[in-house]
Amino acid sequence: MISISVLSLKGGVGKTSVALGLAGAAAKRGLSVLLVDLDPQGNATSILQARHGRRHAATLLSHPTSDSMREAISKTAWAFKQGRVDVVASDPALIRFDSWTGPRAFTPKLARALKRLEGYDVVILDCPPSLGALTREALAASTLAVVVTTPSYFGAQGADRAIYEIDEIRDSVNPDLVFAGIIVNRLREKTDEHRYRKKELVDIHGAGAILKPAIPERVALQQAESTGEPIQSLKSAGARDVTRVFDKQLTRLLKLARQADAASADTTSAGPATS
Repeated sequence: MISISVLSLKGGVGKTSVALGLAGAAAKRGLSVLLVDLDPQGNATSILQARHGRRHAATLLSHPTSDSMREAISKTAWAFKQGRVDVVASDPALIRFDSWTGPRAFTPKLARALKRLEGYDVVILDCPPSLGALTREALAASTLAVVVTTPSYFGAQGADRAIYEIDEIRDSVNPDLVFAGIIVNRLREKTDEHRYRKKELVDIHGAGAILKPAIPERVALQQAESTGEPIQSLKSAGARDVTRVFDKQLTRLLKLARQADAASADTTSAGPATS
């Protein structure tokens, strides 16, 4: 099972759109997908038209057991012939779990609940736009971390801080966490400012840190969200453009996850060094 955190440190960059786009791309391939909505705003939960169960993300963090995890999973309206998307729904009570008192006080709960989860190929964790405990919970439970930004000055700043936090979690509680890269969202390639900011991201983080291709700005994404449909189900030219991008992004992420898994297996099989 591959778990992917989708995070940003600035609201309005389309983080949830990216999380949902990747979820739809995976389900369209025939994969079973679970989206964990850790954003107290609950936008992903609303768009997925989740059928709420007895539990949700807040109760899961209160009781991080495998039984609680199973009870927190809800069906959604996103079902393809090939695969499906289920959700651990958000709840306003999640905000109570986002306070952060320092690394010594952080004992991951979500990772414990996910550890024995079965029946899913991909878990996507939609983080809140902050560096509180909820984002740290997601990173501690993830295989890969994806940072979403827009080609803007403040977006680039947020990406830099998010990468720093990924490094911190890898060094402290999740040594298997891999920074997968930065997804540039809502790109208008013909705009001088957007081209400049995209180049700035490359100059700061290196070309290999930018997941290609960027997601173009298309009205189809807003249309899909307003109707609660996956972008993969819309028939417009703009929707097809964005669908192709998400599919390519997913291909790269799955490849990175396989490489990380193979590297971890090699390390384990090698055993401790002997003199």
